[in-house]
Amino acid sequence: MKLIHTEFNLEMELMENQISVLSIENKKIYTEVLKDLWYQTQGQEGRFILSEKDKQLKISKEMECIFNPFSLNCNDRKILNKLYQEMKEQADSYCQQETIMLNTEINRFLDELLMRMPYALDHNADFDVCGLLKLYAVEVQSQGETLLQRITEYLCAMSKIGGIDNYIFVGLKQYLTEEELENLYEFVLYEKINLILVEAVHSPAISGEKGWIIDRDLCIIDL
Repeated sequence: MKLIHTEFNLEMELMENQISVLSIENKKIYTEVLKDLWYQTQGQEGRFILSEKDKQLKISKEMECIFNPFSLNCNDRKILNKLYQEMKEQADSYCQQETIMLNTEINRFLDELLMRMPYALDHNADFDVCGLLKLYAVEVQSQGETLLQRITEYLCAMSKIGGIDNYIFVGLKQYLTEEELENLYEFVLYEKINLILVEAVHSPAISGEKGWIIDRDLCIIDL
């Protein structure tokens, strides 16, 4: 997989078992790159091209750009929506009889309850598995206390449930120690998750990293 910026002649080969680190020393270009990444991961236009085997991929479908790691939540709405849909498909395939019985009992309960009320009332007799899951607050178990734990929980949930395997973190080296980064790298490599770090300052490489620098004069250094 390749990530290419058409204006700055930047070409990053995103390889398995490799952490990609892009350091941008020119502040104006740093802002421009982040703007493109944000727009394109939100489905808008930009100057990055993501491709695999000469096939261009839609960045918003394949990548997520994370500016604030403290905001990560493994029970994000987009994760839960996909989780509920997956559980609904399981119910439709393997729990049809139980679903029918549950719907019958719920409707019987509602009918009896409505009959006891001094008003003319009605209810929807259709059974909604997703609605039931929301009602009972079915969620991904979250025990993360440290920032590193919250990041790994989110990546695990989003990768396995949301189907996204490519993540761009902005300024992550400013938040995590070298030991924490090493632990994160070990986790994503094991889970086969592609991690791209975009940093404003170049720092010494950590084992497993492949680096590129856009310096103040806009020269690209392939480390």
